[in-house]
Amino acid sequence: MVIVELTEKHRSLIENIVKNSPRFIGNEDLADDFCSEAFKRAYSAMASFEDIKNFEMYLNKIAKSAILEVLKNSGRLRKSKAGYRRIQEKFVSSSYQLDADENIAYDIPDPAPSFEERIIQQEEVKTIRDIILQIDSKEKNKRYLDIFILRYLKGLDQAEISYQIGISQGEVSKRITELAKKVNKYLI
Repeated sequence: MVIVELTEKHRSLIENIVKNSPRFIGNEDLADDFCSEAFKRAYSAMASFEDIKNFEMYLNKIAKSAILEVLKNSGRLRKSKAGYRRIQEKFVSSSYQLDADENIAYDIPDPAPSFEERIIQQEEVKTIRDIILQIDSKEKNKRYLDIFILRYLKGLDQAEISYQIGISQGEVSKRITELAKKVNKYLI
């Protein structure tokens, strides 16, 4: 039995596959996660490599599967009936609206807001919290306020929220979208 190790050539090949993937564009910050997951999967499948005729094609499949998994776990990709679709979110600021994909869109003009801007943002967050409390009182089992706090105030990704409140990641994504629509109705 021949044992195949992940050599530098194989690592370079996996990195090239990741960087040339269409899903890499816009997710460059996850490059290390993509490669780590692909390396982990390739290493765990090493025993079966001797039976595979086209090793590079096999690594390509492993890397593409790893990329999808990382994107789903980070909350940037969601499976729908039409296939996978990208989820884009931006964080709380002074302007609220839904973008073309019906995600909450916020404008953040300056990464270091002034004292007055921080006060205004805090008031806006309180306003949104009050709206969500009204929505939650009608739909208590949805836990919209918990999701809002974990996502937008604590900065957790959808996988972490899913773990924290005990629902699927897809359900978290669905509730975030529902909440955005409901809050937007109150703000208009």
